[in-house]
Amino acid sequence: MKLNLLFYILFFSTQAIAEQSDYSSVINDKVDQSKINWLLDRNNIQEARGGTTNGVEPEIDTQQSKYFLNLQETSNKKEKDRLAILAMAGNYKANFEFTEIFGSNPNYKLDNPYKSWGTETILIIEDNENFISLQHILVMFIEDEKGNIKGPFVQKHWRQDWSYEDKKIVEFQGKNKWSINQYEDIKKTWSQAVFQVDDSPRYESFGQWVHKKGASSWISQMTNRPLPRREHSIRDDYDYMQGINKISVLPWGWVMEENNDKIKLFNKFIGTEYGIARYQKVKNYDFSSAVEYWKSTKLYWNLVRKKWDIILLNQKEYCLKKTYKEKPLFLHHFLQAEEYKNAQDLEISKKQIDKVIHNFISYKCEY
Repeated sequence: MKLNLLFYILFFSTQAIAEQSDYSSVINDKVDQSKINWLLDRNNIQEARGGTTNGVEPEIDTQQSKYFLNLQETSNKKEKDRLAILAMAGNYKANFEFTEIFGSNPNYKLDNPYKSWGTETILIIEDNENFISLQHILVMFIEDEKGNIKGPFVQKHWRQDWSYEDKKIVEFQGKNKWSINQYEDIKKTWSQAVFQVDDSPRYESFGQWVHKKGASSWISQMTNRPLPRREHSIRDDYDYMQGINKISVLPWGWVMEENNDKIKLFNKFIGTEYGIARYQKVKNYDFSSAVEYWKSTKLYWNLVRKKWDIILLNQKEYCLKKTYKEKPLFLHHFLQAEEYKNAQDLEISKKQIDKVIHNFISYKCEY
């Protein structure tokens, strides 16, 4: 328990997935956009920020998954869509890169690019004709200064739910407020709902899948989203992001591109960042601890998801407090999941879940 709690705190306070940097003679500071020539590649003038932990490098797997192979064979459009979503499941090395590329002010100070990577498995936890749920779980083996390998460190990560012709879309409004809005023009579209590590909603949008030989892609509508942890811990000059996602499913893995505008209430543009999360299939890497963690806690997290299903079904808007008893929501849930893993008592867990979400959520949004 102490080891897990320590990892949770380290991971979410520093976002220390893993990073190996070879930059030298660069600036660890913001740079004036009017004084540089190249925006995307500026390693020679500006140091990247991100995790500082060294992880064990996995072996890349170039073999196509069964879902991707079946995707190439079927001619049914909806089945192609489903197989493209299912093809995102598997074992991956995930690289995260986010680079601020321009701002509204002529002398806008571009923030340091963010770079990090981790190893994670993506599990299919629900698969129906019109709904697919994918759970991401990080597994890290850490190399210390003496070259000793420690781990595995297991962390439940984000979740993505895909719904066919979804009329209800959860949208972030800023100030820790979300609303559930109705849409009608959703024929043949799939919504992607992204959830935080604590299974509370983060953002959602919808779009159509387009299939070509060798790649399938999905482009979202523009959607508001809260600041990610890599931003809200260091930035206070804007209130939310307004972004478009493009997901490309490929023979070797998948890529999620993000084009995010940084917006200050009310509707004031600050700047734009470009982000890319690249998931490369890996092999010969031990993800058994993630499977074991999910096996021992999935019933607890199923209760959390059901609680949020009820909230989203019956409410039009809600707000979330940042902390309760000086702890964020994810930490309450992680500790409760550890308790469930040891006690295996769903009745106690249900009461704990109801109570903690009640203490975080408000339907009047007065704060």
